[in-house]
Amino acid sequence: MTSSEPSSPSQPFPNLGSVITADDVSQKGTGSYKADYINWCRTMHLLHEHAPGWQFALATAPGGAHVWKAPNETGYVVGYFIGPDRQTSPHFPQAIMDNRNNAIAFTKVSARDLTDSHRRCLCTAAAAQFGLAWQLWAREEVENPHREEKKAKPAAGPSVAGVPKEDQPLSDEERNLLLRWITDMPAANREAFCAAFRSKFNLAANAKVAPAITSKKHEAWIQAVMNEYA
Repeated sequence: MTSSEPSSPSQPFPNLGSVITADDVSQKGTGSYKADYINWCRTMHLLHEHAPGWQFALATAPGGAHVWKAPNETGYVVGYFIGPDRQTSPHFPQAIMDNRNNAIAFTKVSARDLTDSHRRCLCTAAAAQFGLAWQLWAREEVENPHREEKKAKPAAGPSVAGVPKEDQPLSDEERNLLLRWITDMPAANREAFCAAFRSKFNLAANAKVAPAITSKKHEAWIQAVMNEYA
């Protein structure tokens, strides 16, 4: 049983306003720059689970591409959802921004800028049309939990009693999920990610990263930076 509600004539789209739990939320940054978010791949998982048949798409801009031009010559994308009966949600614009949230000039939009904006638009459009993770945008507390969580099997090996949470081992399922995500990175991004991981966890410059991903602190760091390397 899920907490999502089916669509109806008065509510034509799935209502996913109470789907997320604290376990879905990751954090990035520190201090006043600390922010809660749900990474885009988890957003897609929640949509697959609670809104089956709904797919995200980018509207085609004049000229046939996906980048639209604003009056001040900056770029943006327009996202929407297509339902199982080919119904569509309203179009939802998303500015193409740099890492300081400044709009990027239309002529300077790169493939990376476009793909990052596609993921951002997916998440913001899901909040706007389905209410998914609206609490994070409104800065409301996420209650624990609205839906039953599937608990991962504990990792084989010695007991973790008394071990700080960040040093507790990952389950096989958790570790394999992280390794699959890393494997799916573009080669250049994967190389940059591995260099950052080695620096963060004081590994040798030529150390293999995969065997070093073993604990909750590694998982937390990877989740915090994954949008930078996807």
